[in-house]
Amino acid sequence: MTTATSPTLHAIAKNPFLAIVTSVYALVWIWFAIDPAWRPQWWLDNIMVFVFVGGLVATYRRYPVSDLSYLLIAIFMCFHAVGANMSYSSVPLGAWMSEVLGFARPNVYDRLVHFLFGLLLVYPLHEVLRRYSHLQGKWLIILPVDFILSYSAAYELIEAATAWTMSPEDYDPFVGLQGDIWDGYRDMLCAVSGAFITMASLSVKRRLSIRSR
Repeated sequence: MTTATSPTLHAIAKNPFLAIVTSVYALVWIWFAIDPAWRPQWWLDNIMVFVFVGGLVATYRRYPVSDLSYLLIAIFMCFHAVGANMSYSSVPLGAWMSEVLGFARPNVYDRLVHFLFGLLLVYPLHEVLRRYSHLQGKWLIILPVDFILSYSAAYELIEAATAWTMSPEDYDPFVGLQGDIWDGYRDMLCAVSGAFITMASLSVKRRLSIRSR
């Protein structure tokens, strides 16, 4: 499996691992695109998926990333596909986590996905900067975390603006407040916390690697 530090990357036609990851995600997405709980919300949740996946396909030949980055992206996208199908506030895994871990929030699946957004996607961002920019040192750690926080804030604003166009009875199910007026801020905190954990771990790993040489 190639990583952010691998000198060469392989085309998908010569990379069985990447072909498997792509195929598995495609099957998961198709399965959870069938009969969603609320089709209008499914479309709204998948607009950015179409843009993001289209961007990955369009830039694959010129700006590819490693097998590890594509795997992390696919894992996150699978969690998102489940939430888009069932509605984030209704996924059984989230209700089970709330009950077992003693959270006051009835269903924490949306919090989990926001956390995974930072935890999993900050590494591909780090790799893109490492491979295709002239940045070095601490900026390769700081800027990916900053991007996760910035995107999370922008997403919350877009989500709120979209919800304002809906009827009052549809607002809460779409946004997934579950009675929490600080929902957006806590979602952002989950995302940036996940990103910080990944980048901090990567930084410590590299420092230990340098000391052992």
